[in-house]
Amino acid sequence: MKATIFLAPLAVLALVGGAAVADGHGQGQGQGQGQRQGQGPQMAHFLEEWDMNADGRVTVEDVAARRTDIFDMFDLSGDGVIDAEEQANMAATIAGQEENNREGHGVNGPGPRIHGAMTPAYNDANHDGQITAAEWAEATPRLFTELDRNADGVINPMDFGRHG
Repeated sequence: MKATIFLAPLAVLALVGGAAVADGHGQGQGQGQGQRQGQGPQMAHFLEEWDMNADGRVTVEDVAARRTDIFDMFDLSGDGVIDAEEQANMAATIAGQEENNREGHGVNGPGPRIHGAMTPAYNDANHDGQITAAEWAEATPRLFTELDRNADGVINPMDFGRHG
């Protein structure tokens, strides 16, 4: 299990990295490789990570699928519960990700909200110290509503930066 604990943070960086990178205003200069038309580099990266069906927008279904992947990544035992040890691993991973992405990113993007939605306070509905897969899933619509700042049913550049 110790090898898994050390590998999980690396794998999770790939899952939540897009959220942290998208902390910018969703605006960018130029069109880099892999960027979508009319998108800044931060928003393009967020879409790459969270737009599960690659249709150019992030829906509640996309957020649910991505959060399921993240839950499974942190549920090291595979028992459908993120226990205290796994929560400590999750917190350390998120803290490391936030530290790595602190400079050069704004605060209007989805990263801080997504990271905040990975805490026991956000997910442990019955306050028993464990996060079940059901509790995690039940928190997803709330996160989607927080990210969809203009309440149009999709997360897109209009939800971030000067537009949000």
